Amino acid sequence: MNATHRCAVLARRHLTPRTVRLTLGGPSLLGLTPHPAQDIEILLTDTRGSRVKRRYTIRHARPQIGEWDIDAVLHPGGGPGSAWAASAQPGAPVEFVGPRGKLRLRPADGHLFVGDEASLPAIAALTEALPAGQEATAVIETASAADRVPIAAGRLRWLERGDRLPGAPEGLLAVVTQEIQARSFGQVYVLAEARATRAVRELVHSSGIRPDHVFAKGYWTADRHPAVTSRNPT
Repeated sequence: MNATHRCAVLARRHLTPRTVRLTLGGPSLLGLTPHPAQDIEILLTDTRGSRVKRRYTIRHARPQIGEWDIDAVLHPGGGPGSAWAASAQPGAPVEFVGPRGKLRLRPADGHLFVGDEASLPAIAALTEALPAGQEATAVIETASAADRVPIAAGRLRWLERGDRLPGAPEGLLAVVTQEIQARSFGQVYVLAEARATRAVRELVHSSGIRPDHVFAKGYWTADRHPAVTSRNPT
């Protein structure tokens, strides 16, 4: 069972105009080392006073001092998660459950990571954790170039969404098709909007990559969330 932590926001800084990094800390985090791309489930209250939960990837962990970093994408008119991330200041209390998540890196000659703004923290953490000699390719769609953050992949394909609606799979499908036709991948990770994730997963399966070598997870749902926000729906 995941532990509940009552911590505080220790620091905040902007990584991009829309992305903020929040450092959370407290005694209960001492000695805890999450796996790459595991997340926390923050316990919040919405505007009606109802209890809600929002998930964010643990971007960095410093178990020796009890600190975890999470990155959140901000946007106007967001839900309770986006509102919390936009207003959280050092000293504010925060309650969350974690670490959570079953995703694990598997040895492979070539890794393909596919995602969008919501999964940038997870893809960044996963590519940094790959052992030496295991090649990574990342295909990532963002609203604009201003949303990009460093990714430790030997081959990196950025897409700008332009006029396409968030969650529309066409852009990712086109570039993923190019990549799987050009090179071999032993492991594929698809972390994007739910509909786009399904479409890319089906494409990858049809290319001959075995289902047990594909990890696919919808990080948000366009029907309920009109704009990309952060790790899992906000």
